[in-house]
Order: sequence, then C-alpha cells, then structure tokens
Amino acid sequence: MRRKNNKTRLQSIGEILYSTLKRRGMAAKIEENAVLKLWPKAVGRKITIQTQPEGLRGGTLFVKTTSSIWVQQLHFMKEDIRQKLNELAGKEAIKEIRFSVGHEISKTRPTIEEEIATAKKSFLKDRDKKMIAECTASLADRELATIFKRVMQIEISRRRRMQQQQDR
Repeated sequence: MRRKNNKTRLQSIGEILYSTLKRRGMAAKIEENAVLKLWPKAVGRKITIQTQPEGLRGGTLFVKTTSSIWVQQLHFMKEDIRQKLNELAGKEAIKEIRFSVGHEISKTRPTIEEEIATAKKSFLKDRDKKMIAECTASLADRELATIFKRVMQIEISRRRRMQQQQDR
C-alpha cells in the first residue's frame, strides 16, 4: 500500500479568499480598491479633501475634483502622483491619471484633534472639572484615566455648545 504525501502547505484564510475571488473574476476589483485606498497617503490631506478617486480602468485612474482650478493644478502634478501611487502599491498599477470636475466636499464630523481643541476652549465649568477629576481618580490605569477624562471633556463641552446654540 502506497502512502500519500501529506506535506501539503497550510494556506491562510486571505489566500483562500483571494484565490476564490480570483476564480470568480473579482480579484481585479479588490486590487483596484487597494490602489484607491492609497490615494490619501500619496497626495496628502489638502489634496484628499479636494479630490475623490472614482475608479481604475485599464491602468487609468479617474479622479473627481472640486473645481477646474484643482484639475489644472493636479494636471501639473500628475506624474509625481502616479509615481508615488505606484511606489506605494509596489507595482506599476497606474499608467495614466485623468482629472475632472465633480467632487463635492462633504460636511464630515470634526476629527478627534479638532474636538479636543474645541473642548479646550473650555465650555467646562469648575464643577465639571471637579466631577471629571473625581470620576477618573479611582481608575488605576493612568492611560485609561487620561482617555476617559478626554472623552468626558469633549462630551460635556459638546453638550454645553448645543445648549448655547439652542438658547440663542
């Protein structure tokens, strides 16, 4: 009786999913999304706010901008952007970038840094500060206490701002 060679290599779940999606013709979409997610890192925050990558077809990246001025400015920068994206992707995924007008800046929630800065403008009263100190003093983990203190400051300040706006 002949023994089978049982030295098969274990595959990660990611490899299994990728091969399954590839067989079903969906791997290209996954790779496209991976490249689109690199956009903010490649161009920076200022450009990211003014643009939105729409899709990647045949090696051409289509990007919507907020205005024709941004289209023109980015046109001059597109070779550098293309090189940076390909460098981040680790392959020559993008051969061309096309810019067009059509992106609207969304009114998103402020970042945590902006919320902290607003909270530091001190909508907090002395009794709020005392209550926060009392609540966090009993926490043994100082890092957790600091995070909890920040969250409480932000939330109390937010409620005070909302109350002030309603009173107007």
